[in-house]
Amino acid sequence: MNEPTAEAALSSPRSAQRAHASGTLWSKSNKAFWRRWLAITLVLGAVMGVAWFVLAPGGAIYGDGSDYDSWFPRDAALALLMLVAGVVASVVLLRQGRRTPRIWTTAAPTLALLVGALAGSVLAWRTGVFAGDLFHTLPENLSNPSIVFSLRSPSVLLIWPLTSAAVLFLTHLFGYYFGKPEKREEMEQGE
Repeated sequence: MNEPTAEAALSSPRSAQRAHASGTLWSKSNKAFWRRWLAITLVLGAVMGVAWFVLAPGGAIYGDGSDYDSWFPRDAALALLMLVAGVVASVVLLRQGRRTPRIWTTAAPTLALLVGALAGSVLAWRTGVFAGDLFHTLPENLSNPSIVFSLRSPSVLLIWPLTSAAVLFLTHLFGYYFGKPEKREEMEQGE
């Protein structure tokens, strides 16, 4: 008879927060955020792939891919570019979060950061290898054409997502502990 209505259930702050947090991961605004964020990271990944081909040993500027001594510096160049991309992507996401403070009420930004970073790093790798295949001339005595410009350490692809996650974690940790007390109370209440 006296069953509570949906409006009454959502009138308490705790239930409103739970309803907001549970139902907004795939809402229209978050879907637009996901699309925009994945587009940004894919463009950044393509730019990093071209930069890897241009700057790495055995790439466009110096060296040839058949030299075994240039494989480690080539992988290290991509690792350094992934580190820079991770910091840049995290800063861009954190700036977006300052403009729209309700963005952190769901897991969508963190998931978008990690998924976008992984997709961007794979795209950077494949773009660099494609540029190497496209612009290099293969020596005649080469046994395998894939060694001209390639990645020998695939774990380098995890540097972008791990750097992004670390920057995001440290920013929220220091923001919580060194932030203003009224902001800390808002974060604890989930507003």
